[in-house]
Amino acid sequence: MKRKIQVVICRVCSQGVPVLDVDKLAKTAAEAPYVGSVVTVDYACQSKTISSIVEDAKTKEADRVLVVPCSKKDVSPSLFQAYVRRGKINEFLIETVDLTNEVILPHREDPTRAQEKAEARLAAAIARLAALEPLEKHEEPMRTKNLVVIGAGVAGLEAAQVAAGHGLHTILIEKTDRTLKAPGVLLSKSRLLRAKGHGGNFELVIEAGEKEETLECAVIVVASGGDWSQGKGSLTRSCKEAMPLFRLKDSIDSGTLPSGPVVIVDTPDPKGSTMKAQDFAWDDALDLAMIAKRASPETDVTLIFQEMRASGLSELTYKEAAQLGIRFIRYDNKSPPTIDEKDSKRLIVKDLAQDEVVSLRFSTLSYASIPANPDNIGIADALRIPISLDGGIRRGSMQRGPVTTPRPGVFVCGSAMFPKPEAVARAEGKAAGILATQFVASGTVEYGGAVAEVTPEKCSACLTCVRTCPYEAPFIGAAGKAEVRTQLCQGCGMCAGICPSKAIDIHNYTDEQLSIETEAYLRGGF
Repeated sequence: MKRKIQVVICRVCSQGVPVLDVDKLAKTAAEAPYVGSVVTVDYACQSKTISSIVEDAKTKEADRVLVVPCSKKDVSPSLFQAYVRRGKINEFLIETVDLTNEVILPHREDPTRAQEKAEARLAAAIARLAALEPLEKHEEPMRTKNLVVIGAGVAGLEAAQVAAGHGLHTILIEKTDRTLKAPGVLLSKSRLLRAKGHGGNFELVIEAGEKEETLECAVIVVASGGDWSQGKGSLTRSCKEAMPLFRLKDSIDSGTLPSGPVVIVDTPDPKGSTMKAQDFAWDDALDLAMIAKRASPETDVTLIFQEMRASGLSELTYKEAAQLGIRFIRYDNKSPPTIDEKDSKRLIVKDLAQDEVVSLRFSTLSYASIPANPDNIGIADALRIPISLDGGIRRGSMQRGPVTTPRPGVFVCGSAMFPKPEAVARAEGKAAGILATQFVASGTVEYGGAVAEVTPEKCSACLTCVRTCPYEAPFIGAAGKAEVRTQLCQGCGMCAGICPSKAIDIHNYTDEQLSIETEAYLRGGF
């Protein structure tokens, strides 16, 4: 096939910080093999500019494009869409060179070094692009547009309501027998047992009461929430009246105010032998301390903590709480708060800020810890998604989205990851509902492209790839060799990197293609 490259250089992005000589970059690109056109423009992402450079690609019969100097996420999607739709260029033959973050910003004080590095980086990118092969994506129809939400708490209900408002049929799986007003179908006293399939076409096995049922769905939202600690720690052993934060809130909401000083500790286990800082509900503790103080201004309210992660707008809440007269004491788990041996209504703690031991009399002792839901282990195992060391569901990279998981079609929100205030949990539930709706909007599953492929002649059927892949894409086929389910493969490259026989390649990331790019770098002195 022909290999004719169009290089597009954007002056605005290249010279936002005046470091690079764009004309010299253009000359370097023009002299490189396989380059048929070099276009220097002022604003590459403007609609008029997009039309002209796509037309240039058609006229010069370019079959691949290199855009300089932004990362792919910084370039307008309209540019890539125009090349694919109007320019008829394969989407896997459109590359970018991020000179902004790789060259301009790190070397803004050394223009000579920046120019040398930019030219070497450009030459390597051109060499790599010339070595790439056009790839194809395939489509598979979704059998259903069902959305399954695991957990009917604040975040789960919000996700279901948003998705139902956009026409999805929602099924909520709730382990309790609470009576809830929820859209779609509510399966009480139910839990997820097993799952198979992939995003767009999942098949779940649910335990509903004493029966097992099979559900088909296109997308899943994990909103399993946290699990309020029931008091495993030194403080609760020493003070039987200590209560979790939610019970104190229920008491205040019902009109029963504390009769004396209130002390809220971040955890019933200050030594940290059973819980970590990840488990603490800082926002909830702040909110409840303020509620108690406003309800009874003369009551002393004290918050005792190792860390107060009042981030974002919560910083204003922290400031307001201090202005209300709420006392904050920070401690170290090497000198944790303890109950006075002679007085079970007195707490002894070393204040790190004041470097002194403080004795606090209290009538109400509460703790604000929300360990991860123990059900997360079974959910993560069934869905093949990662779990954090603290037991929360791990989200995917920020490039995929804030409530995504590494597995397409599975989203996570609320305290299933780590403790969140209600407003944040609700917002994440809404985001998960919107992303779930967008995921099923086309009615098809797209797969393929830069995925793994096995060379059967090299495969020794050692099962290393099968054991390693987090997505369960490789399997041993009828011929006794490894094969890849392309619908499940995410192109992460783990199998290719670990295969002892070097039998697996990722399309457009083969050893040969990577070597070509590396050699071009080395010729440029890098």
